[in-house]
Amino acid sequence: MTDDRDLPRTPEEAAAFMGDLTFEPPMPPRQEAETLASLPPEGSEVMVVRSLRLPMALDEAVAAAAKSTGVTKTAWIRQAVEMALTMQAEDDQPISRADALRALTLLRPVRRVA
Repeated sequence: MTDDRDLPRTPEEAAAFMGDLTFEPPMPPRQEAETLASLPPEGSEVMVVRSLRLPMALDEAVAAAAKSTGVTKTAWIRQAVEMALTMQAEDDQPISRADALRALTLLRPVRRVA
């Protein structure tokens, strides 16, 4: 929080404050284009960063699970949280990925009549 004592209280203090401001020069067009290109696409989902403390053994287990499924630890944790939230929903009953793949392999292709 800002300490109110640091804020100008009179027009003279405000003018002095504004006079002391310095600005960086604008980026060169190439650097600006690179910066804009590195941003997420317009309308993409906003991701929130959370800090999380895990015991070493749990972190190692997460790392191993993520590696075995071929995703990052962040993606694995996100999927685990989504699964936990889904399991709390009253109208949904999640199944494991292995069960889903097993069920999909039992499906027969649709035969289309020409």
